[in-house]
Amino acid sequence: MASQAAAGTRDSGPVFVSAGVMVTTEDRAIRLGSNPRRAVRVCATCAAALLVAMAWGPSRGLADDDAPAASDSRHVLSKGAAPGTHCDDPEAGHPHNYQNQCNLKDVHKLRSPKKASDSGNSELASKLANPSAPVLAINTYLDVTRHGGSAPEADRASFAITIQPALPFPTRQDKGSLFFRPGIPIQFGQPFVTSSGNVDTAVSFGNITLDTLFGKTLDMGLIIMGGANTTFPTASKPELRADWIFGPEVVIGYASKKTGNVWSAIVGYTWSFPDHAQTVVGQYAYAINLGGGWQTTAAPFWSYSRESKTLRFPLGVGIAKTGLFGKLPVKLGAQAWLYTTPPGASGPEWTVRFTVSPVVRRPW
Repeated sequence: MASQAAAGTRDSGPVFVSAGVMVTTEDRAIRLGSNPRRAVRVCATCAAALLVAMAWGPSRGLADDDAPAASDSRHVLSKGAAPGTHCDDPEAGHPHNYQNQCNLKDVHKLRSPKKASDSGNSELASKLANPSAPVLAINTYLDVTRHGGSAPEADRASFAITIQPALPFPTRQDKGSLFFRPGIPIQFGQPFVTSSGNVDTAVSFGNITLDTLFGKTLDMGLIIMGGANTTFPTASKPELRADWIFGPEVVIGYASKKTGNVWSAIVGYTWSFPDHAQTVVGQYAYAINLGGGWQTTAAPFWSYSRESKTLRFPLGVGIAKTGLFGKLPVKLGAQAWLYTTPPGASGPEWTVRFTVSPVVRRPW
C-alpha cells in the first residue's frame, strides 16, 4: 500500500513503516521523543521552508514528453491547419494574415509561455496523483507525529524519514503497468509500550515495506489496480520489529480528463506470521487542481485490527506544488492528518507530512 502508516505497538495492528539499523544516539532520541513541543517547532520550521520553496522554487513549467516546448510556436496550429504544417512555414503564410492556417490566438498564447508552463505543471501534478500513471518519482517523506494514550509517558513526539520510489514498468500496447514501491524509513523517537506497561522511545531503521501493483486508468477515467503489500521484519530495535506481514490489496479511483482531479482508495487485508494477526488496511487520496501546478491534496493511511478491535482513521488536508527546479521536475507538499479515533494505550493523535518528490526519466 502506498505504504507507510504510522508505526505503532504490536497490539495496535500492523503498521507500514520502517526498516532497520540502530543509531547510537539513543539518549538523544529519548529526549527528542519526550518533548512534544519540539514537534510543533519542527513542523513550523519545515512548513515555513516548504512554503518558501513552493512559492519561489518551482517557478518554471513542465511539458509532457510528447508535448511541444512552450516557446516553440511552430507546433500550434488552428483547427484548419494541415498536419505537419508549422506557423512559421512559408506555406502557412504570415501569422497576421487571417487567411493563413495559423491561429492568431494560439500564436499569442505561445508568446505567453507562463500559460503553457502552468498547464504542463498541472498535467504532471495530476499524473503524480494517479497511482496508475507510469511516472518514476523518488518520493521522500518527513513525518512528524504527536502520540498520546492511556499508558504512562504516552505523550510523545516522533519523527520519521521515508524514501519510497515509485518504479513503473509499462507493458506494450498500453495494457497497464507493473509498479514496485519499496518503503525504507528511518525513525527517530518512535514510541513503544514496554513489558512494564510504560512507553519508551527508540531511534531505528524500521520495517521495510513493498507494494506490488498492476493496473491502469481506463479511457473513461476509472483507475483499477490489484496486487499485494508486504512488510519485512527489518527494524533494528526488537520492540519495533514487526512480524512478516503479507496480503492482497486493490485500488479503485477516478481521474478526470476535464479537470485533472484524481480520487483513489486502497484497501488491503493482511496476515502476520507467525502470530496470524489479521488487519484491514487502507489509504484514501485526493488531488484537486487549483491551476499552475498547485493542488489541494492528502493521502492518509488507516487501519483496523481485528484482534484488538482498534481503528486508526485520520482526516487529511494538504497543499502541493509541482514545477521545475532547474531542469528537474519536483513536487513539494505538506499534509496534516488528524486521527478521529482514540489512541488506546499508545497511538498517534496527529501527523504532519512533508513531501519532496523529484521526477526522473525511466532508464527502461
